[in-house]
Amino acid sequence: MRRILYVIQKEFRQIRRQRSYISLIFVMPFLYLLIMGSALTNEVKHVPMGIQDDDHTKASREIHDAFRGSDSFDLRGMSASGRESTKLLNDGKVKLVLVIPQHFERDMIDRRVPQLQLLVDGVDGNSAGISLAYVTGALARVQQRWARTAAGSFGVASPGAGGAAGAGAPQAAPFGSATLVPRMWYNPNLDSKLNFVPGLIAILIVTVTTFLTALNIVREKELGTLEQLLVTPIGSLELMIGKIIPFAILGLIQLGINVLATGLIHGIWMKGSLLLLYALALVFCLSTLSLGILISTLAGTQLQAFFVGQFVMIFAMMLSGFFTPVENISPAIRVLSYLNPVRYFISILREIYLKGTEFQFLWKEAAAMGIIGVVALLAAAMRFQRRLK
Repeated sequence: MRRILYVIQKEFRQIRRQRSYISLIFVMPFLYLLIMGSALTNEVKHVPMGIQDDDHTKASREIHDAFRGSDSFDLRGMSASGRESTKLLNDGKVKLVLVIPQHFERDMIDRRVPQLQLLVDGVDGNSAGISLAYVTGALARVQQRWARTAAGSFGVASPGAGGAAGAGAPQAAPFGSATLVPRMWYNPNLDSKLNFVPGLIAILIVTVTTFLTALNIVREKELGTLEQLLVTPIGSLELMIGKIIPFAILGLIQLGINVLATGLIHGIWMKGSLLLLYALALVFCLSTLSLGILISTLAGTQLQAFFVGQFVMIFAMMLSGFFTPVENISPAIRVLSYLNPVRYFISILREIYLKGTEFQFLWKEAAAMGIIGVVALLAAAMRFQRRLK
């Protein structure tokens, strides 16, 4: 134990002498949370939109107003024909065109179901899908408003209401007698920051615990200080543990800074237990630090460690569920995500931040991270032993 403490003291002295480490550990995460936390979003706003109105009635004008008053869309053009709509899309002036057919209002009065057509620029499939959902939601709100207005200058009576809905008012289109009222739990406004920012905390901790650990050990190889340590009575496993603990402490300090910055900058405060988060973060640090040491045994120079570390970080981000849900990954590649500790910790962060989930529902993620950490640490120690021989 005393030998491990000596290694820990040496590591802290070495980190203190490397001023670049201090900025990487404390300054860079703050800037990442400030910039990336606001830049990363899956929301789509101010989509350029056109409307082809072939009906020119009060009903079609209400549809115009629904999109004109939305932050999600910018009305850029009104087309009089299908040819003009096609030209607007081909010229890139709009990303979608809503086509209101002739006799739209009359069909509603006659209790028919008129169909609206939406022409969408599908080059960016993700944005196109989200825009389609926004349009569907906006039209659903108009429909609900018509259904509530059983009598008036314009309205759609609900089915089974009986009688006339008022002079000149369209009767009910057969929308059905039931109304779906969605209620979003844990993220009522569907704010993408609540999804991305907690996940960003995990990515930043990986930078310190994996990337810097690998570079630090390889740097000692190049300077020859690692060989000096290996000729001392310190065993390879003791050396590994002594190198893990200082960076684990720095990772936990960075976690505290990230939690505070997330609350102050983005107004996202944790709903669950901070103590539980720190306990599970310690297990996460064990796994990522062990991976960092394993990388250092594979690299002979700092440049090699840099490239291998970059590859591992990209792999960890893409297969973690940070950008897209893990379920969306193809089954053959999804198997690799089970070897990724970042996947489990991002899930833990979101659960604790948004839902206040307790340990009894998170122990599987903790066990997976612990197994990955122990296996990686043992593999690194064995590889060190081979190099000594």
